[in-house]
Amino acid sequence: MHSILIWSLASATNRSGFAFTPPMFWLLLGVVLSAIDLLIITTQPQRYRYYLLMMGVAALISSFILWRGSVTFQFSWANVMYEDFDWQISYWMGIALALSIWIRPIFIFRKKFVIPESTAATTISEILSGETGMVIYEGASWKARNEDSQLIASRQKVYVLRREGNTLIVIPDRLIHNS
Repeated sequence: MHSILIWSLASATNRSGFAFTPPMFWLLLGVVLSAIDLLIITTQPQRYRYYLLMMGVAALISSFILWRGSVTFQFSWANVMYEDFDWQISYWMGIALALSIWIRPIFIFRKKFVIPESTAATTISEILSGETGMVIYEGASWKARNEDSQLIASRQKVYVLRREGNTLIVIPDRLIHNS
């Protein structure tokens, strides 16, 4: 399969024998960049991972487009080998940028913020039953909804049951200690 692809890339020219064409250059560059990224992936910080892979995939896409265009339009690479190389680089960079913006984030796994159950917080304002107010939780202020049937006073210790979006669901401290 690999030799057939190289032969067809080389035969896209009108010359006889082997010729190093732009599709072959982009194919080689794509394989090298992808291999480098896959070999050093564990040494990179997570925020820098997969950029080389996206550039390699963009080079492979560029190679395929150039090869397919040369087969379809049957043109000689001798005419465009060096004159339009800046356009090829521009297309490759555009494809790599698009892949880095839209495809790369799929591969990055981020830890979700999970609130542990029954964590203590302190109210900033009083919270009526079933209404929302504000609490201080781990040094930041959050919206909180009272799950109890009674009023929670200001500056009272509460426990966080769960999180719904950006709102904490809380109950007063006395419910935990009375049971």
